[in-house]
Amino acid sequence: MAMKEVLKSELELISVSDEEVSRLEGVALDFIKSLKKRGLTAYIGGSLAKGTLIVKEKQDIDIFVVFDYSEDILKLEKILKKMKLPGELKLVHGSRDYFHVDCGDVVLEVVPVVENKDPELAENVTDVSLSHVRYVKGEVLKNPKIADEIKFAKAFCRANRCYGAEGYIRGFSGYSLEILVIYFGGFEKFLKGIRKKNVIDPMKYFKSDREIMRELNANKLQGPLVVVDPTYKFRNVCAGLGLLTFEKFLEVSEKFLKSPSLDFFKRREVDVKGMKEFALKKKAKFLELEFRTDRQEGDIAGTKMNKFFRFFVKELAKNEQGVLRVEFDYSGVGKKAKGYLVVLEKNEVEVCGPSIGLEEQAVKFCEGKGNAVFKKKGFWWWRKRVSVDRVLEFVKGFEKEMGAMVREVKSGK
Repeated sequence: MAMKEVLKSELELISVSDEEVSRLEGVALDFIKSLKKRGLTAYIGGSLAKGTLIVKEKQDIDIFVVFDYSEDILKLEKILKKMKLPGELKLVHGSRDYFHVDCGDVVLEVVPVVENKDPELAENVTDVSLSHVRYVKGEVLKNPKIADEIKFAKAFCRANRCYGAEGYIRGFSGYSLEILVIYFGGFEKFLKGIRKKNVIDPMKYFKSDREIMRELNANKLQGPLVVVDPTYKFRNVCAGLGLLTFEKFLEVSEKFLKSPSLDFFKRREVDVKGMKEFALKKKAKFLELEFRTDRQEGDIAGTKMNKFFRFFVKELAKNEQGVLRVEFDYSGVGKKAKGYLVVLEKNEVEVCGPSIGLEEQAVKFCEGKGNAVFKKKGFWWWRKRVSVDRVLEFVKGFEKEMGAMVREVKSGK
């Protein structure tokens, strides 16, 4: 299919009907009225407010409850517990705690924010969320068609496991996609342009890329992409984007641009069968791991398990095990996740010891390592026995520290 036909068909699939938008707005506004009766000011945020909502099995609506001071936020939980709510109330831990009101097919995300006129003084990133809404709404008003282009980007990234700023996904946030599509002028232009430019300043706050790299906090420059927030020039909205996620995004977007198809907008599950076949072809080892945690389901649980998985992958590389493929799979619900790996296994690696000239250290080294020692390039070395299983047993010793447990489900050549 031609790109134009694919996008036309996809738009019909992902667009939320006017009736459904009105229903969702009604649910949100009724809740906001209930808050107002208790002296609280609140606004609709997120995709619903911006006009960039796409079809999902369960919609989530951001409700920002505005407070003058951070100390006042403590009132919110007490007020919510006394209210007659349209669904079950749940406290969600994050950089600042917020609440879910689960209404069945809709979840109200009740987010406390502190009113501020200067983003630099914001105590928490959520405090600038309303300015994000204003920016995107303003751009959509100027160019109404851009809203559909943003929807394509969200649907594409969601389907290809690149969407979500959660720590276990490390993908594009909804706001970052909105900025990028607006900046490039459309979905297809975004897919093409992002390959050529990794430092983006939509409002031209800075004179050059070099100035951006100098002025932004070093912690915000660790990722593969720097996108200056149009509402606050010292924030990189893609700071949480992971390199592996970005590389997967580039790979799948290149395939889509070459051969457009609606299949690219269908949820991509982990191709376990393909990984096993790849392992056989490379004469490598396939591993399926199961992770568990007792932490709060969602971002916290997922991040704990993903961090443990990445620690294992790092230890494999440290022990010269050739990691060829990596996939982490967590639905965002529950306290279990899966990790999949294809590893070209080594049984022995050479480890450098002390210089031959350091006699005292050399004697201790040789005594400790036995017959496995040898000389090379002026140093003592030893042949260390290694394997994937040994590395796995080693990392299991960190389960308590990592806040998660791991066990191997399957493995084989």
